Amino acid sequence: MTFQTDICSKEAWQCEVADGASGALQVVELYADWAGPCKAVKELFRKLYFDHGDGGATGVPLKFYTVNVDRVPALEQHKGRCQPLFMMYKDGRLLDKVEGVEGPKLTHLVTSLLRK
Repeated sequence: MTFQTDICSKEAWQCEVADGASGALQVVELYADWAGPCKAVKELFRKLYFDHGDGGATGVPLKFYTVNVDRVPALEQHKGRCQPLFMMYKDGRLLDKVEGVEGPKLTHLVTSLLRK
């Protein structure tokens, strides 16, 4: 079972994040063709997903996505980054973002956003 959904097109972005997943906290990892998704946080996100993914105690489902910014024109302003960018959405609205691989900061942010 996979816990992350790879978004490969403008249509998928619109359906999954901009218009979709009503009520869910969505963690979106942006990456470039030349870098690929960050392997350093995959286990961290897997643990968060299995601890909170179904809504658990907070009642807020948690969803994870990876997005290649070279394939989704709506995110082209993020092209050329050297570090991964993690963006948190709920109901199509950007709540927060973290640049770079900062495991403790990402964990704290996700768990605190789940409680809001």
